[in-house]
Amino acid sequence: MMDRFALAFREQQQLFLYEKTFLVQTLCTVGGLSTLSGRFFVQFFWSPTLALVITLGLLGLGAWLLWVSLREKRAQWQLLPLCLIPFVFLAASLSENAMHFSVLTAWLIALAALYVYTRRRANKVVWGLLLTVIVYLAAGPAALLFALCATIIGLWNKEWASALLVPMALLCGLGAWLLGWVPTLEVAWTPAFYFDLDAAMPAAHWVPWVVLPLTVLGGCLIKEMKRIPALITASAILLIALFPAFGMAKKAEDRQPGLTYEYEYYTVNEDWDGLIKACLQNEWIPHTAQYLNLALAWKGTLLDQMFQYDQRGPDGLIKMSDDRGVETSQAHIMFAMGNMAAAQDVAFNTLYSTEGFCPAMLKINAQVELMRGAYGVADKYLSLLEKAPHYRNWAQEQKHFLYNDEAVEADPLLGNGRRSWPKLEGFSMFESPLDELMRVIDANPGNNRGMEYALAYLLLAKDIKSVTGVVSRYYGQPGLLSLPVPVQEAVLFYSEYTRNVSGADVLGPDWCRAHGVTEETFQRFQQFQDASVKSGGKAPKGYKSSYWYYLLYKQI
Repeated sequence: MMDRFALAFREQQQLFLYEKTFLVQTLCTVGGLSTLSGRFFVQFFWSPTLALVITLGLLGLGAWLLWVSLREKRAQWQLLPLCLIPFVFLAASLSENAMHFSVLTAWLIALAALYVYTRRRANKVVWGLLLTVIVYLAAGPAALLFALCATIIGLWNKEWASALLVPMALLCGLGAWLLGWVPTLEVAWTPAFYFDLDAAMPAAHWVPWVVLPLTVLGGCLIKEMKRIPALITASAILLIALFPAFGMAKKAEDRQPGLTYEYEYYTVNEDWDGLIKACLQNEWIPHTAQYLNLALAWKGTLLDQMFQYDQRGPDGLIKMSDDRGVETSQAHIMFAMGNMAAAQDVAFNTLYSTEGFCPAMLKINAQVELMRGAYGVADKYLSLLEKAPHYRNWAQEQKHFLYNDEAVEADPLLGNGRRSWPKLEGFSMFESPLDELMRVIDANPGNNRGMEYALAYLLLAKDIKSVTGVVSRYYGQPGLLSLPVPVQEAVLFYSEYTRNVSGADVLGPDWCRAHGVTEETFQRFQQFQDASVKSGGKAPKGYKSSYWYYLLYKQI
C-alpha cells in the first residue's frame, strides 16, 4: 500500500533545521506542532526502510491511542481490529505525496487529546472545550475530528453538553480564517489544510476523516456485545475495509510519478549501481533511460556501455519539456553534463516546495556558486545544510572551499565545473541541450562527462557526420584522449559510407587510424559487413551491443 521510495522522497521536499528561528516560526503557526513534529520525523526518511518503519510505527501508535480512548477495561481487545481501520485508510491517503506527513502527526495529537478527555471525570465539558482550542492551534482541522469523536462518546454516555465541542472547533476555524491565519474556510475546516495548497485535493482523501468517527461509533456499539462475537465482527470489518483502502492507495499512486521517487533516491545518494538496477526493472520510457544514462555517465562508462542497454534516441539522454517546465532530473543531468548555468537555473527553480527546501537542489546550488566564486551565496546555502544533521558533514566539507580559489580549481568536480562556464553569454536552457553543451565543451575541452554526453547525443540521433566532426576537432584533447568503441564504430561507418557514395577518400582508413580507430574495430567491421550480407538484410547475430546494430536496425 505504501511505497517506501515515495516516503523517502518526502525527505527531499523539506529540510528540518535545528535553528531557533525556524523552530519557533513553525511552531507559532496554526497546526504548528503537527507540522513541526511531522517534519521532525520526515528528516529521518533518507532511508526508505527507516521511512516505512517510522510511518508504520506512528500509524500503530495512532491505532493504540484510539483503542485506549475507547476501551473501558484493559482486556477489551475486541476493539483493537476496529481501531486499525481508520489508519489503514490514512496510510492510503499518505500514499499520495501531496498529502503532507503532518496529517498523521495531527491525528496523533487529536487522539492524545481524546484519551485525556475520556479519562476525565469532572468538568469534562470545560476540558473538552479547552482541548478543542489547544488541538486546533497545535494540529489544525484535526480538532474537528477530536471534537466529533469526543461528542459521539459523550452522547453515547449521555453527557449532552459534549455537543458543544463541534461548534467550538468550527469557531476556531472561523477565527483562524478571519484573522488571516489560513487562506480559506475550506483550508480552516477540512483535510485540505494538510494538502498542497497549489493542488486540488481529490475527494478520496475525505475517507479516513469519515471513517474515524464511524469507527468511534462502531466501538461504542461493539462494547455492548460479548467478546468473541465482537472480535469476529471487528476483524471481519477490518478485512472488508482493506479492499477499498488498497484501491484508494492505488489511485493515489497513479496520480504521481512513482518511478521518479525510486530513481531520485538512488541519484541523490549517488548509488549508481542501484539506479541502473532499478531502471532495468522497469519498462523503457525516456525518463527511465535518462536516469540509466545518468548513472553510466557518473560511472564514466556512458559511451563504453550505453549500447549494452536498450536505447531509442536522444530523448533517452535529455529532453526539455514542451512547456519549458523544469524538474529535479533535469538539474541532475545538466550538472553531470557540466552545463552548470542550466543546472543552477533548474535547481533554483525546484529548490523550494510547500514543505520547505529540497536538500539535493540546495547542494547543487551551493556547488555551482563555489564554481562561480560567489562564495557569499554559497556560504548561505551551506549554512542551511549545516543546520540539518544528515547534511552537516557534507556542508562542513564543502565550506573548506569558501574563499579558496586554489582548492576549488584543484578539486576534480568543482574545478572542472569552473572551467566549463561558456565563453559566450547566452540564455540558459534557451537553445537545444546539445547546442549549449557544445559551448561548454568549447570552454573546457577537458570536460570528460560533457564530451561523453555530446557524443552520446549525436550517436543516439544517428548523426554520424557530426560525430566525425567532433572527433576531428577534439581528438587528442584532455576530454577525448582516446575513442570509445561506439564512437570508433560510428567514425568507421561514416568513412566507409562517404567513400562508397562520393568516392572521396578524405576520411579514409589512415585518417580513422590517426583519430583513434583501432585495428580490432577494422576487423570487426569487416566481420559485421560479411555477417550482414549472409543474413540477407536481417540483423546479424552477435552484434546487438554494437553501434552498427543501433544505426542500421534500431528504430528511434
